[in-house]
Amino acid sequence: MNKRFQKQLTQARRQQIIDAAVQVIAEQGFQNTTIKQIAARAEVADGTIYNYFKNKDDILLAIIRQVTEVEVRDLHFAEAQQMKLSDFVHEYVAHRMAEVDEGYPIMKVLIGETLANPQLVQQVYDEVYRPAFGAAEHFFQQLMAQGQLRNGDPALFARLFAAPVLGLLTLRMMGDDHVAENWPAYAEAVGNGLLSMLENKANSEK
Repeated sequence: MNKRFQKQLTQARRQQIIDAAVQVIAEQGFQNTTIKQIAARAEVADGTIYNYFKNKDDILLAIIRQVTEVEVRDLHFAEAQQMKLSDFVHEYVAHRMAEVDEGYPIMKVLIGETLANPQLVQQVYDEVYRPAFGAAEHFFQQLMAQGQLRNGDPALFARLFAAPVLGLLTLRMMGDDHVAENWPAYAEAVGNGLLSMLENKANSEK
């Protein structure tokens, strides 16, 4: 078996396990889910799981990485360099909000479990959010260099860019029906608000 095929097979089996874990965890919660149940849903032996993941927390982290698109984040920001700022902001927000809406059942479980587990929340921040903010900071630094943003703190811009979606997700998790029932309208409002903020920052320098 050549190395390329072996790698593809490994990736496929790993994804099979992640997909099964998403289904089981969304149905019954993380704490009530066992490795045995995930293996049964994935149609693999219990021990096979440990060939790809150290433990249940490791599976949870893999799901979070997939949901937050860690592997393609740099590509998204690279593509943004070829787009008008307004187009990028609206497309990015619409994409993220749609993904949150589609994956809400599992995201609700993921966030709740992560925040309740101090060790896991630190690992998620270090492996998911810290790199995400780093990529966003680099993007905003490039906008500043191009004159599209005034000079400022790119770390601040990066976090303000992420905050509205996370805030709305939190409100939805707390039972805010207006947010849940008007998710597309909120997506449009977030895009307009972020663009207004960024354009004001650019215009204030002129």
